[in-house]
Amino acid sequence: MEYNSNIHCEICGNKDIEKFSLKYDRNDFKISHCQVCEFDFIPQFYRKEIPYENYRDEAVLESVRKGNNYIKFRRHKLRIKLIKKFKKTGKLYDIGVGWGHFLHAAQVLGFESSGVEISELMYHYASQDLKLNVEHDDFYNLSLAKNNWDVVTMWDVLEHISEPQKAIKKIKEILKQGGLLILQVPQIDSKVAKKQKQNWSMMSIEHINYFSKKSIKNLLENNGFEIIKIKSSYELKLFLMFTVLPWIKRRKSKQQDKKLEITNADRQNFFNKFTKFPKFIIWLGLLAHDLIYNFMSAINYGEEMIVVARKK
Repeated sequence: MEYNSNIHCEICGNKDIEKFSLKYDRNDFKISHCQVCEFDFIPQFYRKEIPYENYRDEAVLESVRKGNNYIKFRRHKLRIKLIKKFKKTGKLYDIGVGWGHFLHAAQVLGFESSGVEISELMYHYASQDLKLNVEHDDFYNLSLAKNNWDVVTMWDVLEHISEPQKAIKKIKEILKQGGLLILQVPQIDSKVAKKQKQNWSMMSIEHINYFSKKSIKNLLENNGFEIIKIKSSYELKLFLMFTVLPWIKRRKSKQQDKKLEITNADRQNFFNKFTKFPKFIIWLGLLAHDLIYNFMSAINYGEEMIVVARKK
C-alpha cells in the first residue's frame, strides 16, 4: 500500500511510513495499522470532511421526536448504574451530548449534569426539548474550568474525532483529582469485529479511529489515567439499526452485493416501530434487553467496549 508523507499515528506519534501496514482495504476507504502501538485508523489522506455541525437532518429530528423517550431513558439507566459503582453523585460533564437522553438520565438519577454538542439539531433538541444544560460548540474551543468535574463521559464520540489524544489531555485538565473518565467506543479486536473484518457494521468513514483494548489503554495511561475497568458492550438498538435493518432490506431487494442506501431517518423510524407496542409488552422487552445486555457483557461478547478510567 502506498502512503504519502502525511500519515501519522495520533496515539504514539509514529511518522515512519515503513512502520505502518494495511489492516483492511475497502472500496470507500482503507484502515491502517500502526506497528509501533497497534492503533488502527483511517489515514489522514483518506479522510473526508464530515460536517458534524449538520450531523443529523430534520427528518432524523422528526423521527427522534416520535420515539419513546422512556425506552431511551431505560437504556441509559444501565450506564448510570455502572457509573454509580464508582461515583454515587457529583458533577458530570458529557462530551458529544447527542440528542441528550443520557444526560437527561444522569440528571434525573442524581448528577449535576451539563455537556457540549457540536451538531446544531442535536443541540436544539437536547437544550429545548429536554431542557438540558448544553453548550453548542466544539469541545476543543471551550474554555472550561480546570479540576472542576467528578465525571466526564464520552459515548461513541472518540472514534469520530481526528485528534483523540488532544481530547484526552483536555479531559484530564477539567477533571478533579481522582475524577472518572467513562467512554464507549467500537472495539476492533472484539469477537464480532474479528469475525466480520472489513464488513464490520461499525466500520464507516465517520469512524476514523478503531481502538483495541491495548490501544485505548495506551492512549489513556500515557496521558495520566489509570484504567479501572474495561467491559464489553453490545448495543441492541444499534444491532437493530445497523445489522437487522440492512439484512431485511437486502432480503427484500434480493441484491446482496449492492450497496444499500439507508438514511439515519430510516434507521430511527425502524427502531421506533419497536416502541409502539402496549406498555406491558414494552416492559417485558426492556427486562429482556437488560438481561441480554448484562449476559453478553459478562461473556465478553460485544462489538463495543466501555472503559472506566481514573485521573491519577
